[in-house]
Amino acid sequence: MRPLLSILVLLAGCAAPTEDAAVSALEGTREGYGILRLLNDGEGTTAAFLDVDVALDRRAAQNLINHRDGWDGVFGTADDDLFDSIAEVDAVSYVGPSALERLREFAVLNDYVPGDNAHLGTYDGVDFTYGEADRVLDFVNVATDAELADASVPSRAITSIVDARPIATVAVLADLYWVGQRTLEHLIEATAEPVGGEVCMSHDDCAAGLRCTGRPGGEGWGKCRDLSNRPGFQEECDEDAQCMDRLICIGQTVYTHGYCADDWMRDSFTVGGAASIPPVVMTGPMGFPFTVYGQASVPEDIILDIDIVHSDPSSLWIGLQPPTGQEAVTLWDGATMTGPLPTRFVDRAIYRDDAVNGTYVLLVQNVGGRGEGRLGEFTLTVTSRWD
Repeated sequence: MRPLLSILVLLAGCAAPTEDAAVSALEGTREGYGILRLLNDGEGTTAAFLDVDVALDRRAAQNLINHRDGWDGVFGTADDDLFDSIAEVDAVSYVGPSALERLREFAVLNDYVPGDNAHLGTYDGVDFTYGEADRVLDFVNVATDAELADASVPSRAITSIVDARPIATVAVLADLYWVGQRTLEHLIEATAEPVGGEVCMSHDDCAAGLRCTGRPGGEGWGKCRDLSNRPGFQEECDEDAQCMDRLICIGQTVYTHGYCADDWMRDSFTVGGAASIPPVVMTGPMGFPFTVYGQASVPEDIILDIDIVHSDPSSLWIGLQPPTGQEAVTLWDGATMTGPLPTRFVDRAIYRDDAVNGTYVLLVQNVGGRGEGRLGEFTLTVTSRWD
């Protein structure tokens, strides 16, 4: 999305952008979303604020607020007309390219623009964060036919993508012929960035004394690790402070006491974005895949911290599918469990003598069709040992 803005600016040179170009360069982008968020802020954004702080033409400022607040001039009432698109903003009298640019600059400099992990939207049933959208659009706009095929994009969809370039937004991409849910999912997976630092694909990628460790099935990413023996390894403990330098205490969720292990044998993997949980009977769960890598060979502690809300937890089932082919383990079953949804689940059912590295899938299903909710960011923390 931002690369398209750069291309348009370069093509325009020193000339002022046309109104259509200014709108198309912002529509569907995170900068465009920042403008909408700024204008729809009924508590902080007033006509005086837009006039003085954002430095808009006074007539444009007042007209924008009049549009948003409706005929009664009061925000938060039934006649409000919040801005849904940059085109709607541009249609307001005295708003043109210069006003849009001032709004964009103010939104960028004052944290109205969402970060990589913020939820952009749902397209053909696939949830996108802004970071995922940027990576996918960067890829589809430059990838060769062979690279698109390697990303599991069907041949007919490849033709549609290549013919439509440059593709400005995920909405445009999802609307192309032969581009559907599976293709979008493949593109997200193909362009996903590994979580964490010091990633590697071979020992040659690592500094002296470090080894590339924890590549799932010998494929994909690992992490550069110091595998040397350290004093105090495997001594009994109940907390990290009881272990010697560069060791941590792991295994407390599995055994009566924990034991000291190398500090890299604990890592966390966070998935951003959000998804709605609809108020319907779901015949199968929604799946949210992510990859654990850089660990030893088998798991010890498996802890899921999750931002999830639901109006009727008794209708909900939450599970975790490990990368080993084992049947998904149940974290929450509203049919048998009571109380509010926890924000932390400790799993003790995944096999402790099977692979720790690989693709896990968080599963969420509204079994009873009652209530609705939202899944936000979640983090899986794992510890591991050598088998």
